[in-house]
Amino acid sequence: MWNGWRVRQTLRDELECITYGIWGYYLKTEIPHHNEKTKRMNYLIVTPVRNEEKMLPNLAKDIVEQVIKPVLWVIVDDASEDQTWLIIKDLERKHPWIVGIKSKYPQRSEYANERYAYIVEKGFKYAIEYCRKHGFDYNFLAVVDADVRLENEYFKKIIEAFKSDPRLGIACGFVFEEGMSLNDLKKSNIEPRGCALVLRRECYEEIGGFRGHSNSLIKAKNRNWHVKVVSSARVFHRRKTGSGRNYFLSAGKAAYFQNYHPINAFLSGFYYTIRVSPLKGLSYLNGYFGSFILRKKKIEDEEIKEYYWTSFNRLLARFFKRRIAK
Repeated sequence: MWNGWRVRQTLRDELECITYGIWGYYLKTEIPHHNEKTKRMNYLIVTPVRNEEKMLPNLAKDIVEQVIKPVLWVIVDDASEDQTWLIIKDLERKHPWIVGIKSKYPQRSEYANERYAYIVEKGFKYAIEYCRKHGFDYNFLAVVDADVRLENEYFKKIIEAFKSDPRLGIACGFVFEEGMSLNDLKKSNIEPRGCALVLRRECYEEIGGFRGHSNSLIKAKNRNWHVKVVSSARVFHRRKTGSGRNYFLSAGKAAYFQNYHPINAFLSGFYYTIRVSPLKGLSYLNGYFGSFILRKKKIEDEEIKEYYWTSFNRLLARFFKRRIAK
């Protein structure tokens, strides 16, 4: 039965490749919207989605109403089980610059960030090839999550920030979350967050593509690119960070995968235990040290592994610097 299913699946995939074009994607032949009068402000967007039938329509409204529209918006459906794909197909019919593709992560992964980065980068590769095929230029690449709302001048303000600083590589607007105090909002917006991130094309190419939110920032700064929160551009995050089921367990596993120093992981877990809740702090520690004991796989990128392992040294340096200053 299994082999029979695999044969049918393979034949179906090959038929899709023949019908729709390269890589088995649904490659549209319509010409997307192109900002001919503002070529230096052209940008493309990738949005990864999975079961986002409630969130996606509102985001689509915000993207369509942008003062400067994207040259292309690729929505990557990661095996949704609700009406998400039907919503994407409806958006395609209404707007020729919106393209939906289906992409499934090739293997199960315990690390949500690894899966997310893979899906987004696959979307970017598709979008880049699409623009090359149709002869469209772009200067910026954006990844926008389905659970955000954007003001209609969001991308205009972000791109103006890029124009004012030639070394600005990655930027995001100021992210608001319901229920957060002003002090917490300021702390959470010290560096660009990943829910509505924009990368300069040259920066994207130099860091080797999208490596996930945090890792992209690290690689950009290691190459002397600037990163910035554009406070005048506002993003409203509709899901509270850390609200997902098993979020802290997954965060602990991800910390191990990224090669966090064990002392750093212990201090983070202790912080969550005191400041968030004992259960969530212990869940984080269980995720990290459970992976540590089982010697699970780590990220293969040596630059990222080195950065996180030596983060303990930087933490100590900041601590002693503050003590000396007192």
